[in-house]
Amino acid sequence: MSLKKVGQAKKDRFFKIWDILIYGVILLAVAALFLAVTFGYNRSALDGVEVYYNNNLAFSYDFDSDEYSVLLPQNIAVSDGGDELEITFCTDGGSAEEHTDYNVILIDKSARTVRVTESDCSNRRDCVYTPAITDTSGMITCTPHRLVIMPSGYFGSDDTIPVG
Repeated sequence: MSLKKVGQAKKDRFFKIWDILIYGVILLAVAALFLAVTFGYNRSALDGVEVYYNNNLAFSYDFDSDEYSVLLPQNIAVSDGGDELEITFCTDGGSAEEHTDYNVILIDKSARTVRVTESDCSNRRDCVYTPAITDTSGMITCTPHRLVIMPSGYFGSDDTIPVG
């Protein structure tokens, strides 16, 4: 490298004006995406809950009317304990009596929350450790049992489950 090129490199600035403008645009885009994700969710009160098995509605509960419907009675047993509703869900090969291939879903009527309290889906049991659904932005998934618990009306207009 010649001395002339070394001298020119020393005179050049580390950032040029176009570099600063591009970094500024990128920073604004990241900030806008952060705000959209953080404040874009509909976090209204939980009106109801739906349980899907193999992408089919299996159970639904409405907090306002305190009514539920069981659409797969061979897979679901419901125990109403006043302020709590306990649903024992079994897959097609499972049994509630023998506790095989099952999930226990607890609906707290007074607190308007839904959570999975017990399961034998895997060693990790992610569905049990998933936080309770407290508003319309939550969802619980048990992949080994093909079970999805979500607020009523969570599906979009094209009936696809939103991810993220």
